[in-house]
Amino acid sequence: MNQQVSISAKQRRIGSHLLFWTFYVLFFGSVYGKYGHNFQWYFIESLVMLPFVMAATYTTVYAVLPFYLHSKKLLPTVLLVITILLLATLGERLILRLINDLPLTTDTIFGVNFLYLFLETNFMVAIVFAIKIVKKWFEQQEEKHLMEKQNLEKELNMLKSQLQPHFLFNSMNNLYSLSLGKSAKTSEGIAQMAELLQAVLYECNDSEIPLSKEIKLIENYMELERLRYGDLLDLKLSVSGESEGWKIPPMLLFTFVENCFKHGKPNDGEHFFIDITLVISEYKIKFVTQNSISGNKETTKGHAGGVGLENAKKRLDIIYRDRYSLNISNNEKTWVVFLEIER
Repeated sequence: MNQQVSISAKQRRIGSHLLFWTFYVLFFGSVYGKYGHNFQWYFIESLVMLPFVMAATYTTVYAVLPFYLHSKKLLPTVLLVITILLLATLGERLILRLINDLPLTTDTIFGVNFLYLFLETNFMVAIVFAIKIVKKWFEQQEEKHLMEKQNLEKELNMLKSQLQPHFLFNSMNNLYSLSLGKSAKTSEGIAQMAELLQAVLYECNDSEIPLSKEIKLIENYMELERLRYGDLLDLKLSVSGESEGWKIPPMLLFTFVENCFKHGKPNDGEHFFIDITLVISEYKIKFVTQNSISGNKETTKGHAGGVGLENAKKRLDIIYRDRYSLNISNNEKTWVVFLEIER
């Protein structure tokens, strides 16, 4: 398969070169033939000159250009190009006078016609040189974009790998809290935790997951937290719109929900609320979380700077760039996160 692709690319390259030099012969043969009133002869002259023009062109492009790119020495490069063009022009001038049965003298070889031939050869070399430079620039841009893409993928994988331990640590804390109170809900919490673990470990490994799975993950997590806090927690989740067709990075919205519980949790015995709204339309989703702020200053201070939240911000920057807006605000009683993502 790879060999066939390689051969095909080589054939296309040879074909494009043949077309280019055919154009050269036809163009200059036609131009000189029109003014010389002998198309056949000037086509023959163009064919005779062709090897010299090709030699100058390929030597410049495949030898001199790499030399310059490697050494960055401009003056030696310019001198090399001029020397190659002069030698090619001299060869053209000699062969043309020979086929026309004209005398070979210094005055007849080096004159106005020599300058015309030099400019013609220079023109052809310049065209190919420009094509090669543009092609090389596009190749470098493609390599640059590929490297950027690979670096972004590495960074995303690293950020993603941070989420699972972070989630597991917080979830184990939930079970620990239930077990301390010798709650009858501990076994139910363990079952809920097992379902969450299955989703996180086996269903969140792709770069994107259906939005419906993300919503289900959030719902399961909220049920686990409801077991933990019971009547102390006023918890609401509102989802409107059709999620079918939407895909997002795994645990992206979940991170903001988890942040509500982690940093908005109250002091012992305090009531608190968490209100989550997700509005889905064809081209964008709006996600809003609101939670009451605890009187614990340390908890409030860490609300905006937790590992999970910083992780989510970086993933949003990498994946959505200018296709999202994130606004986090708070007053003395409420913390609000507003996230809007465009498809």
